[in-house]
Amino acid sequence: MTDHKKQSFTAVLQIAGCPLNTLDSLCTGPVILSNPIDGFGPGIDGSRAIGMLDCSDEDWQLGKDIGLITFDRGAVALSLLLYFRHFDDGYRLYLRSGKHLGEGVFTHANGLVTAQPIEAKDPSLWKMVDVRTSQPFDLTRCEGTACEIRLTSADGHPVEVHNLYPVGAFLACYPAAQQGDLSLVIQQREVDWLNAN
Repeated sequence: MTDHKKQSFTAVLQIAGCPLNTLDSLCTGPVILSNPIDGFGPGIDGSRAIGMLDCSDEDWQLGKDIGLITFDRGAVALSLLLYFRHFDDGYRLYLRSGKHLGEGVFTHANGLVTAQPIEAKDPSLWKMVDVRTSQPFDLTRCEGTACEIRLTSADGHPVEVHNLYPVGAFLACYPAAQQGDLSLVIQQREVDWLNAN
């Protein structure tokens, strides 16, 4: 029988050294994104999308000037702490910090990976692969605090790092997504349900 607590942990996810958070924690105003699946159709609400911002003031202004960015930068947000709860078939992710504390990480038909309240169903189930070994992620074999991982949804859709040109990126998950690498920075190992700090 699997010891789920032994494989559960809290961590921060990063893209190219930049920590992820919800876009509404990093920005002000309506966060409207193009559909990551095909880029067509009306913009979609990306306020709860998980992503990052990493750009110069000039790039930010360029994005505003050419209409690709519809929102403004907010105050600098702390890294989003996630609880990776192990299950027999993968991990479910729960937010342990920030404005969406207690919510879960879900995929949507529009391709976004978002923070949402946990209501009628559990957060999405994720398969994690250790980039170094190309094997399923095993916390007990991850030396140190940092590992490179790839995420795939339970239905086999890869998670991509979708560019938010020219200011950052957000996570997307859909059948034709281009698999992306994420940095996992472990904060605490063997975390149980009741340790919600």
